[in-house]
Amino acid sequence: MGFWMHRSCLIGFLAATVLVTGSLRAAEPVFSNQTGPAGVTMTHGTSGFANSNYTGGATIGDFNNDGWQDLFVFSGGNNGQPDRLFINNGNGTFSNEAASWGLTAVHKGKGATVADYNKDGWLDLFVTSAGPAGQSQQPGHHKLYLNNGDGTFTNVAAVAGVNFTNPNVQDGWGASFGDFDLDGDLDLIVGGSTPGNAGSKLFRNDGDDTFTDVTVEIGLFSGVPGIFGFSPSLVDMDGDRYPDIPFVGDFGSSRYFRNNTDGTFSEISNQANTAQEENGMGSTLGDFNNDGKLDWYVTSIYLPNINWTGNKIYRNVGNHSYGEFSEFAGVFDGGYGWGTVAIDFNHDGFLDIAETNGGGNGTFLNEQSYLWMNNGNHTFTEQAIASGLQHFGKGRCLINFDYDNDGDQDIVIASNNEPLFLFRNDVEGPDANWLRVFLDSSGDSSLAPNGFGARVFATAGELKMMRSVDGKVSHLGMSELSAHFGVGAAFVVDRVCVQWPNGTATTLADVDVNQTITISTTNKIGDLDGDGLVTLSDHAVFLDCMTGPQGGIDPCCVGADLDEDADVDAADFAAFTLVFDGV
Repeated sequence: MGFWMHRSCLIGFLAATVLVTGSLRAAEPVFSNQTGPAGVTMTHGTSGFANSNYTGGATIGDFNNDGWQDLFVFSGGNNGQPDRLFINNGNGTFSNEAASWGLTAVHKGKGATVADYNKDGWLDLFVTSAGPAGQSQQPGHHKLYLNNGDGTFTNVAAVAGVNFTNPNVQDGWGASFGDFDLDGDLDLIVGGSTPGNAGSKLFRNDGDDTFTDVTVEIGLFSGVPGIFGFSPSLVDMDGDRYPDIPFVGDFGSSRYFRNNTDGTFSEISNQANTAQEENGMGSTLGDFNNDGKLDWYVTSIYLPNINWTGNKIYRNVGNHSYGEFSEFAGVFDGGYGWGTVAIDFNHDGFLDIAETNGGGNGTFLNEQSYLWMNNGNHTFTEQAIASGLQHFGKGRCLINFDYDNDGDQDIVIASNNEPLFLFRNDVEGPDANWLRVFLDSSGDSSLAPNGFGARVFATAGELKMMRSVDGKVSHLGMSELSAHFGVGAAFVVDRVCVQWPNGTATTLADVDVNQTITISTTNKIGDLDGDGLVTLSDHAVFLDCMTGPQGGIDPCCVGADLDEDADVDAADFAAFTLVFDGV
């Protein structure tokens, strides 16, 4: 049926679900401020242009491929300082190596995102900018920093065709990479705020280190009212493998675009029921109720005296339909919301929500950042201060990464014209086990790098979870490119399945917990776990697929259907024995 439920019906549905799911709360996160000890002390300076109070961006990426996540942070420009590139030393500290990497420009930076856009194995960095500090607003200042693989970047934005989004004035806020046409390379969407959507662009990656602006060609914004676009994402929302565009915008301008799978999009916000927040700022995507579908959380402003109703959770009920239940969940009042992430901070198997916020007026001055812990029953409990996540001020970008490689996810908060904060998460105990998954899709040219667009499923006892690996944004920044799972007291993850955007799958059985793994693609017949061989580990996956659901093949078992007849049976097993490499 459709999902045009009245709020009371939705709340009744969720309340009934509480009786079924219950709460699986495990350990609790314990945050501590490690900004000074980690060596990332800095203060963002105002960017000095229209709406400059909205800025304060940062982003995460392993830029030197050493297995430790690095941190890029905007300076702001008007303080006379270049941006920071904090390279992870692997011992809990960072060193600012921006100068040696070539990031010496003093400019009015806004948003940043990462991806290996040219498929050379190194993460590149795209930066939206209003130009040099002290210069009038002119176009042509965005930066695409090509990672040379030798500890340096080169700005190739002009050559690549992405150095501006509006030909008349500066524009551009958040940005996201994603393979919207599934051709194996990463395209780029940039959110803008000038009238008529003139500053919001979709750039198609042409596969030759250049991009083409296809916004008008495909009619992306045809008939769509202007979006004050802060946070666009290219993410598959309905499981058809093609990235859609959930686009967060201020002043009631958020929009939802369905990918038509033919190179075009349709704006279906009313049909999807996803345009309810009055002042969309930040965004995060995650499966909050473990039903295998991506939900959408949008930060906004809570001022009930003028009917600003705050943050929204759009629960995905399938086929691009959503039900909004932020009031029932208890996450609607986040002050003046900005950056946000969805991460399982306490490793109980359910995604929690962290959000930073703050405005310049008295109502939201020194407003705290928030941490809503998922109770496992569609409700959340706020405990930022109790957990040690004590941040007050003009927070703008909040992102997550495991900077010390201890298995739990840590938090960075970048603020407007205020200091940066790094909070280390020290959740631990027998009920706080975890698994962290990175993806390597370099073995299949039909796939975008780093598994962009893949969905990772994990089963540990009764826990069944899904995480997406993609370019979803927070506000002006992007988090770690991994799939992170908390598994509570489980000692083994029974099955991990990667569903790649080309329709193939890689599946691992009986994976030990408390480790970081990389799952790769493969072109070898019978290699179900992606390790390049057909061994007993593949045999275990194969047997699991043979005893799987009847009447249709499990998407995680497509590689086991060796005779391609849509089931996994004795004939497939006979073919499997012929390619078996042994133990």
